[in-house]
Amino acid sequence: MNAVTPSRNGSLSLETVARGVPLVDDRLLLELTNDLHTAHDLTRAAGREGFFARLLGRATGRDRIRERTTRDRMLSSQQLTLRWLTHLSERMTVTDLVVAEVSEEVHDAKKRIERVEAAGQWSAAAIGELGAILGRLASDTGRFLSDHERRLAALEAQLALDRSARRWRNPRPDPELPWLVGAVLLAREVASGPAGTYAFTGGETLMQRQLVERMLQDPPVPWFEGVKSVPAMLTAVVRDLPSENHRLMVAELLGLGVADELSDAAGPLTSALARATELAVAGADPDDAARAALRDSSGSGDLFLPSSLSVEQLVRRIVAEQFAEARQRRIRLRKHAEPEDGSEGDGDDGAGRDAR
Repeated sequence: MNAVTPSRNGSLSLETVARGVPLVDDRLLLELTNDLHTAHDLTRAAGREGFFARLLGRATGRDRIRERTTRDRMLSSQQLTLRWLTHLSERMTVTDLVVAEVSEEVHDAKKRIERVEAAGQWSAAAIGELGAILGRLASDTGRFLSDHERRLAALEAQLALDRSARRWRNPRPDPELPWLVGAVLLAREVASGPAGTYAFTGGETLMQRQLVERMLQDPPVPWFEGVKSVPAMLTAVVRDLPSENHRLMVAELLGLGVADELSDAAGPLTSALARATELAVAGADPDDAARAALRDSSGSGDLFLPSSLSVEQLVRRIVAEQFAEARQRRIRLRKHAEPEDGSEGDGDDGAGRDAR
């Protein structure tokens, strides 16, 4: 993707910044888990108030006003969220991995609500409706693969990879992101969708190889010649993102702001890219942001990032990191589901929580 002339204009609307960017709906759906936790934290915070603070609240009526305001705002937020999610289920623009992860969070929230019904939390009825919508999404975006389904799954994986690669080469509209960001988001989209599901069930090498070949053979802009400095690539990303909102969006698409268990499997290049854009939003100079991000993200073994990479090395690393992260997230989902009933997804709502 072509980089645009750098601009520090942070006033671009959020909708404009997000136009044409893959995985936006995925990240919006993950933000829903933060909404659920925020509601729970509000209730817990109110319960931790001191004796006299609560007494003053009762004496002045402040606690009733706060409780009514919080409840009204939460109910309004629930209704709007459910309306948006219903629309999302009709458009089918989310990946099966994220649907499974959010369904797991909703399941946990439902269990919390069954233990305590308190003002400020999502209502039990809203949680039930949310789970039903996510269940429909889950049934459409993925399923377990039996032997006789593998041929169909392989075809579905190939078609999904092809669609993502076509959008990468000819985005409509063009979000004008730096080429490195576009490449990472392409691999992330593929690994989170049907191709990643198929890879998880045994087609890992095939899917990764096909994606690497597609990216090397037909990029939206010509790849660089020879080798390129990794710090220089990160610095260029930070400088070429058009606005602060673009930087923040990229950081959050790569895991900033979601629960650790949903983001701690990220590889070093992915982590460095997210960290560099985050530091730039906080005001760091692009060169300083790149150096600090690499220092924070690189280690030994699989976490070691060379100082420079050829195009093929870079693309293989990008693809490998996204598939490895998606695999770890799917493994976590499967492990999380097993203690419930001793199986791997044959419970009433397992379709929404287990890995696919």
